Amino acid sequence: MGRVQDVAGGVVFSGKNAREGVKKFIAGTDHGCPVLLDPSAYENFYATAEEPFTTEPRHYVDTHRTGLGATLEQWAASPADLVLTPTRYLRCDDAGARALDAAVGQMNATDTRPVVFSVPVDATWLTERREHLITSLQRVRAPKALILGARNNPLDSKRRARALREVLRSCPDTALLRTDLAALDAMAYGASFTSVGDTASVRHAVPPEMRGGRPGTDSSPHVVLPALMGYFHGSTLAERLRNPRRCLCTPCVEWGEARNNGEAGRLLSDFQDSADKKAAHAHNMAVWSRWWRELASESSPESVRSRWKGMCRRALNEYEWHNREFSPREDTFRASNALRYWADTDDEDPRSPATR
Repeated sequence: MGRVQDVAGGVVFSGKNAREGVKKFIAGTDHGCPVLLDPSAYENFYATAEEPFTTEPRHYVDTHRTGLGATLEQWAASPADLVLTPTRYLRCDDAGARALDAAVGQMNATDTRPVVFSVPVDATWLTERREHLITSLQRVRAPKALILGARNNPLDSKRRARALREVLRSCPDTALLRTDLAALDAMAYGASFTSVGDTASVRHAVPPEMRGGRPGTDSSPHVVLPALMGYFHGSTLAERLRNPRRCLCTPCVEWGEARNNGEAGRLLSDFQDSADKKAAHAHNMAVWSRWWRELASESSPESVRSRWKGMCRRALNEYEWHNREFSPREDTFRASNALRYWADTDDEDPRSPATR
């Protein structure tokens, strides 16, 4: 947490221990960065029109304001700078659509000055109910935070990556939370702010009662390989990289200096054990934070998008080189469909018929 930059970064606490995490962080650090509290009701419950939010039991019935208002008043008493609404998981069906409408209605009837409207939707909303989602987000008077849910990667297709960009461009004052490097594309195309999960479990939401990810026993951390702009298990890099490069990000350089091993940085194949997770998280944050600083240094939104597209194209080209030169196996590294879209798009108007 100490590596979060005050000017350009903040911290989002989510999950069942989010409130306690906020308190400990603020009490135990000399922080100057924004702190956001996410109650994460979407982890445990599906939203319905009758109960789109998880409200405190004693505030469920309130004769002067909605149960949501009283609950938010209690959450807002935390030391966090912003609080997300305790919105439940929104299925991509008629019941989920009615629940979203009910949530928007309650939100607009509530005093929401320190609050961000959390919108945890199943990722299939992007392609199957995108117009409804856009219309709903446009109706909300408060800031919004979109959270995508899926068992695996929510942006597993170019179509979804394109649709997400359309939603963000069409809905001002909307953030994208619990994501991966999609955060950079989101910022380039209109998101008010984003958050990148430090572990795979908080880089997207998972439908209640469903386990995320693929079965396996690999305990090595996910590591960003800068040349490929992708996350890979440390064990994968150790097994498949030939002549691995040393990373010269600040945390990796500090790691090498602390061990006085005579060489700068740390090998990208070195993150193989669960004990390396903290160091891997620091490396990942340093890498994507550097990319965002480079993008933010551009003088116009058009320049930001052009530079981002160029970064993605270079990474996509690197996959062929890595598979040919680094890997003992053919096509062992595969680019995500989202990266392929970010690299190949001609930045057409997302509202044109061709994108629908």
